[in-house]
Amino acid sequence: MKQIRFGIIGCGDVTEVKSGPAFNRIEGASLEMVMRRDPDKLQDYARRHGVPRHTTDYLALLGDPDIDAVYIATPPDSHAFYTMEAARHLKPVYVEKPMARTVAECRSMVAACREAGVPLYVAYYRRGQPKFLKARELIASGALGDIRSFHYLYADHPPALDPNRAWLMDRAQAGGGLLYDVGSHMINMLLFLLGDPVLCTGRSVSLGTADKPEDINSAILRFRSGAQGSVQLSFCAAEKADRLWISGTRGSLSLAIMSNDPIELRRDGQVEQLTFDPIPHVQQPYIELVVRSLQGKGGLDTTGTEGLLTQELLETIDRSGEWTAS
Repeated sequence: MKQIRFGIIGCGDVTEVKSGPAFNRIEGASLEMVMRRDPDKLQDYARRHGVPRHTTDYLALLGDPDIDAVYIATPPDSHAFYTMEAARHLKPVYVEKPMARTVAECRSMVAACREAGVPLYVAYYRRGQPKFLKARELIASGALGDIRSFHYLYADHPPALDPNRAWLMDRAQAGGGLLYDVGSHMINMLLFLLGDPVLCTGRSVSLGTADKPEDINSAILRFRSGAQGSVQLSFCAAEKADRLWISGTRGSLSLAIMSNDPIELRRDGQVEQLTFDPIPHVQQPYIELVVRSLQGKGGLDTTGTEGLLTQELLETIDRSGEWTAS
């Protein structure tokens, strides 16, 4: 089994627990080098996480022959730049979500990696977690019958300023606020569970934060299977909600996307609760799939096209537009 030696560009908050520690906990993988522009924070991170080497120069990391793949965990405004630089150095890329700020940037990333012949993975990591794999299995197995409709409702309080992520509500840095930050997980999960979309109609408006990106996002989606449903996201609500309901001809299931709450399966007049153990480092199952893919075992999209499709739908919703499959 080939050892995949990773380097991280941008060892900020997301890498502290969700992802960074996972690399050394996966057989066949290791975290060998980290890069950050702030030397004090960089040295502190490397010391606390036991990373052998660190640098403030991204070119030193990309040019190192002992680094096999790169995890890009910077804010979205530099995802495209670092991805294309990694491709230029023939390094496979695992890039944080949202894939970039715009569809145009995502397309440039896909093109650069395709031209260089290197894999491109996007960190929609819920695709590797047992809960969502089980939900997909139930749908694919016909346990719900033919899928007819769905509805997803997410609501949360207006966000407080996070000093570690002050860039989040700045379109120039983040692209599209909370729709792109957490909504990207939700839209990508619908694709994972329901398949190829053929139509998306989006509407967005700002009701709670007039000087920030729109905080009410709505969409109607139709899938190639014929299933049609709605998405309602509110980031300025008085109460919290997180419920995806998927209905078929034999039954339905309900689940939260942003938490580890149980799946509720209803069929034949019976209700079943499926529970799942918490995951200490939530990206670890998906990073393991990335590692196996880099070892030649397949199983993942290596082209970034799933991330690009997600971005196309996000941009459609954000701009209150219409999208149809080409």
